[in-house]
Amino acid sequence: MVCLKNFSISAKAVVIQNDFSELNKPDEEQKTHKKKRFWLWVLIAVAALAGLVGVMFYKAGFTFSQMNVNIGGSVLPVLEDAPKVEKDEDRINILMLGLRGPEDPNGGLLTDTMIVLSVKKTTGQVAMISIPRDLYVKMPTVNGQNKAPAIKEKINFAYALGEETKQGAGLAFSKAVVSNVTGLYIDHVASVDFMAFKEVVDILGGVDVYLDKPFRETTQFAKEILLELPEGKNHLDGDTALYFVRSRYSTSDFDRAKRQQQVLVAMKDKALSAGILLNPVKDFELLSAMGKHVRTDMAMGDINNLLSLAGNFNSKNITHKVFDTTEEGLLYATTSDSGAYILLPVGDNFEKVRESCKNIFSN
Repeated sequence: MVCLKNFSISAKAVVIQNDFSELNKPDEEQKTHKKKRFWLWVLIAVAALAGLVGVMFYKAGFTFSQMNVNIGGSVLPVLEDAPKVEKDEDRINILMLGLRGPEDPNGGLLTDTMIVLSVKKTTGQVAMISIPRDLYVKMPTVNGQNKAPAIKEKINFAYALGEETKQGAGLAFSKAVVSNVTGLYIDHVASVDFMAFKEVVDILGGVDVYLDKPFRETTQFAKEILLELPEGKNHLDGDTALYFVRSRYSTSDFDRAKRQQQVLVAMKDKALSAGILLNPVKDFELLSAMGKHVRTDMAMGDINNLLSLAGNFNSKNITHKVFDTTEEGLLYATTSDSGAYILLPVGDNFEKVRESCKNIFSN
């Protein structure tokens, strides 16, 4: 009996010792399971990222196919007596057009905003040149077609005239007239309607502008609408930003052009910030807005090249130029034969305007 008892105690001791040993030795199966689970999550993350990148590439490609307009082909605008403009290989000039949109029956195809973005590649210098919408110029005719002699209209009519000629030709007509006025070879052109502008500002989470003095507009669009912005920093949502860049009755078209340039720079800074570039949801929303409301002759590669240059733009060093009726503005106001308010170049030719555009980085 004693032997059995001692054996029983001894057996229990061995069992306890074995249990304790099992608790303290590494669980190879558990470690192997954890490793497998870790690599599974890594594979899932990589697959998800690859899927997201694939979706974004597909979305980008689809968006650019929506935006891109072939402005060559059968419709080639010709301007009578226009000097030949040579391309400067060290500069990229992009014409940006702002219009209400084809759905607006009240002059929806008139380009009330016309800005040339000029980049000097070797130095990284950037200029924004605003062309006033009331500038009175010759309209293009269509190459190879028997048309009436060239007519004179306000420059903002060129886009609408091109669209009347053939859908999509508005971009080509606008390039032709602006190139003639500025003497610059226009590499690319893009049109944006007001809806896209408002949507993009909201997608960006608004933009910040700084005012040297308070801004107040009470008379445009509807008398009950009032826009008041204090001196200093102002954060604008889409509606407020659109009203800010369209308002002109309390100031002038020329001041409006300056505000447009200011907001475009603020939009550029916000769009290129890490919070936007690294946010796929924002990127997707921006692409959707652009696809619906932006038209351009730029291909995807052209836009990528421009974005790579834009990352080096210093907003504080951008040269801003607005042609106006001041002594340095090179324009004067008068009326057309029909009594409409128009602007003409000093000396009744565009030589000084062209010289100013050509030498804008030397001033």
